[in-house]
Amino acid sequence: MECYNSALVKMYSDVRPMSVNWLWYPYIPYGKITILQGDPGDGKSTMIMNIIAAVSTGSFTPDGKKIKKPQTVIYQCSEDGVADTIKPRLLVAGAACDKVAFIDEEKTGLSLDDENMRRAICGLGAKLLVVDPFQAYFGDGDLSNTMGVRKIMHRLGIWASLYDCAIVLIGHLNKNTSSKDLYRSLGSIDVMAAARSVLQVSCSEDKQGIKVLKQVKSSLAPKGKDICFRLDAEQGIVWFYNEENNSENGQKMHNEQYTKQELTPKPYGWTVDLDLPSIDTVRETINMLKSYAN
Repeated sequence: MECYNSALVKMYSDVRPMSVNWLWYPYIPYGKITILQGDPGDGKSTMIMNIIAAVSTGSFTPDGKKIKKPQTVIYQCSEDGVADTIKPRLLVAGAACDKVAFIDEEKTGLSLDDENMRRAICGLGAKLLVVDPFQAYFGDGDLSNTMGVRKIMHRLGIWASLYDCAIVLIGHLNKNTSSKDLYRSLGSIDVMAAARSVLQVSCSEDKQGIKVLKQVKSSLAPKGKDICFRLDAEQGIVWFYNEENNSENGQKMHNEQYTKQELTPKPYGWTVDLDLPSIDTVRETINMLKSYAN
């Protein structure tokens, strides 16, 4: 019988089962890769700034769940200026800027599988890494090269697991609107395959100014319900729930009514403003909140 390296080959009987740790259940897990995709102007960056602010201050997720404590975030963006765009957005979102870091690309080139990225996660103890857009950080790699993409995503996944860091890659959509949501990302489908959660932001078809966050892939939990938000000049972002059952495109809302349960950002967290016209609506809202708690 041919010998094998017993230090490398393991038995699953020796593996201790562990539960998934969540930044925001079931949308963003710690220790895994999440994709957030959408067209330009659909609110991806504003939405993720809201999440960054919540993580850096230890406040609340969009559905009102408390984050245990303030945590360090790395936000790497190639499209916007650090001083004139990103810093003002962080301030508007209410982020703790002493908890939000970036790698200075004026001093070094940077790619997704760059050792500088890993060292930053490790050295800062970062619990969230956001790369915006991830297509800009493939270095000399070809996004359509299956083997190259798999290698980069595999290494990134190892880092996420090793440091228990939630990695969110923000990406643009291609122009093929007739294809399934999972195939709308620019580049190889292997990027989507490596992600444990894929989120897509789009504009509501029925409500002007309303954005819809839809989970198009969830490998670790049942798919989350569609969550809606709108951008507000004073409050930054206002979240609310879509009452309609998830449809295939996940965008349509009731023409006349949606739950007016807006989670409004305040200096010390979120307040819940309920404007419910009937006892039946109250019961429906309570059941909805219980489903999110589970």
